[in-house]
Amino acid sequence: MTLEEHLKKLREIDVRDIDPSTLVDIKDVHIDTSLPVEQRLASVLQQMNGNPYFFRSNGLVVKCSFKGEKRLQEILEDILEHL
Repeated sequence: MTLEEHLKKLREIDVRDIDPSTLVDIKDVHIDTSLPVEQRLASVLQQMNGNPYFFRSNGLVVKCSFKGEKRLQEILEDILEHL
């Protein structure tokens, strides 16, 4: 399965099917700005247990969605490039 296919599968998960105890609290995700963008992306994905669409914030389950022309990977790369 390609990364794009994997991310699509994760994106389609219903928030009601997520076990909150499996999600990372967003405040615990740290970005090492000294790393190249690709390594930052890999680090964030690893810290988020491979699922960038779901996390906890102040005890609430959050599902991110992205609408537009760019893929999630491109958006994350753009964000991490500017940190």
